[in-house]
Amino acid sequence: MIKQAKLALAALALTAAAIPAMAAPLYIDTGADFAADPNGSTRTANFTTLGYTGTLATSIYLGSPATPGTTVIDTNIPSVMNFYGFSAGTHTTLSGGTASFNYPNFPSQNNIDSLNNPSSTDLNGFTGGASFPQYGFGNVGGVGGAWGLTYSYQIVGKTVDRDGDGVSDYVQYTGGIFSLIYQGGASDPNTGKEVLRLIVTGSDIQLTNLNVSGYVDYSTNGGDTFVQNFFNSGDGLGSLYSNWLLNNISVSWVLNTNVDPPIPTASQLWNTGSALIRQSDLNGTLAINVPEPGSLALVGLALAGLGFAQRRRALRK
Repeated sequence: MIKQAKLALAALALTAAAIPAMAAPLYIDTGADFAADPNGSTRTANFTTLGYTGTLATSIYLGSPATPGTTVIDTNIPSVMNFYGFSAGTHTTLSGGTASFNYPNFPSQNNIDSLNNPSSTDLNGFTGGASFPQYGFGNVGGVGGAWGLTYSYQIVGKTVDRDGDGVSDYVQYTGGIFSLIYQGGASDPNTGKEVLRLIVTGSDIQLTNLNVSGYVDYSTNGGDTFVQNFFNSGDGLGSLYSNWLLNNISVSWVLNTNVDPPIPTASQLWNTGSALIRQSDLNGTLAINVPEPGSLALVGLALAGLGFAQRRRALRK
């Protein structure tokens, strides 16, 4: 009986794993009412994804991008850029021409500028921060009437030869971190907190987009109640943090590969002496997938079945 129960558990677990995660609508709860005319609500309307445009992306190649297997680091973090010899200004490219290289402007080139497809216009003071209203504008509740999100990331991968001609065609990402940071007014005690950390596990090319996947990780910032309550399921499945305590939460986001070609040419690359660097503008969305309740129920049934078999065995003894 125990053997049968274990087989049933394995079968149910496989069934649960096969059920796809759903991209549930989300809402953000800041814990404060930012409305100029306060209505008592501390949350945004439900939305589907986080959007960003005009990201100044820096790609760092530790070798020739055309050679398959070359390590690539994509980032918007100045300290990482500096480590590989970056400096702002006009630099000579490998082709002998020149190109301009810069640090990303804050916040316009590293901000979340939209909560996509909101169920209503009430976003409780959310702003992109790059133009009026800026973060902290106004003084509602002592924390400012506008807040927003910026992000930092460092993702790592290698160049890949997809068609077998010995030349790289794109980059396959295998690791890294994408962090979302809350931005409020100067008097807001939560300004600068990392409200979400995403761990990269892989990527794939789909049409014109590069899809990067991974999972939510609260192991470094989950001890803060503001962070715990920040992202929530619009379908009533609880906070992302409470889900994370029970399960891994699958995550995906899309970097629009509007850079042509995906592998840089000599006219786009600058040799810093430590690495080859290209900069480009990227647009994208961030979608967070919450496990379906059905998959959790199946796992629960499997565990219950195993417990029932164990009780029967005890009675037989």
